[in-house]
Amino acid sequence: MCWQDRSIASELGVSVMMKRTYLSLSVFASMFCSHAWATDAAHVLCLNPAKADTSELYQFIENSLGKGAVESPSDLVYTPRWPHISLHGDADVPAYLAVLAREPGDVNLDGRSIAEGGDRSRTEIKIAPGKNGAHTAFHAHEGDNFIYAWRFKIDAAMKFSPSFSHLHQIKAYGGSYAEPPLITFTALSNDNSDGTLEIRHVADRKNESGEYQILGRLPLSQVRGRWITVVEQIRFSNSDGRYQVSLHDQDKALLQVDTQHLQLWRTGAEHMRPKWGIYRKHHAMLNQDKDDYVYFANIGITRGDVMAACP
Repeated sequence: MCWQDRSIASELGVSVMMKRTYLSLSVFASMFCSHAWATDAAHVLCLNPAKADTSELYQFIENSLGKGAVESPSDLVYTPRWPHISLHGDADVPAYLAVLAREPGDVNLDGRSIAEGGDRSRTEIKIAPGKNGAHTAFHAHEGDNFIYAWRFKIDAAMKFSPSFSHLHQIKAYGGSYAEPPLITFTALSNDNSDGTLEIRHVADRKNESGEYQILGRLPLSQVRGRWITVVEQIRFSNSDGRYQVSLHDQDKALLQVDTQHLQLWRTGAEHMRPKWGIYRKHHAMLNQDKDDYVYFANIGITRGDVMAACP
């Protein structure tokens, strides 16, 4: 995870007001390496929509991340159709994605309601699995290094439960172990407490057994209602993986993780890819009949171990 002293705000499409957020990351990054920045656009994939992309937002996302990059099955549950990913902006962040979740009506990819036995809902964007398009260069294979950078904000009124609410995942495509995610950012709450945000690692499993390793944890109170900057670097290896991540709120470091010798590959997988959004299990502790939002901005994917600049 490599940074120079100069700000990366302009290179990740961030407003000038947020430059100091990224400047602070250079201090943390010096713990890991001293590489220079890369500026080769062939090594970086950026998702930075502008307000002009509002009417064709899903198409814009798929033009960047590949056909099938949008997973929003709940759009069609409501009449009229209710897009669960929309584009907004404010003085600090000119354009960001608003991902919606609403209990109890939202569904998973199978479209089953709670009455039909559905137990979870999903609205996410991802690197699409398709083999045609520029996005395929950003499918991670065993031995690859990738850096994922983004910003997110959890709506201050959003509620969580003891069951999972994943806001970010690294998942496999293909193979016998593709169902459970490899890495998750999971928000949890018990007994109406404010709760925690956990970064979890799951080794090879054929189903969601509930077994995982917590790599890092912080109180949700530190991230609710704030734009949080994330830089995540992964060395994908079945036996010698390395996972590094930093979370910052402006100049304040909230969490820093550097864990080595992990299984950071799914045996038999075709590739690994990142996902962002809301994937959660239905639960009575979640807000009912109320819109919940998590916001995402300035998503950048770098192939390699040197952070590349978004054009």
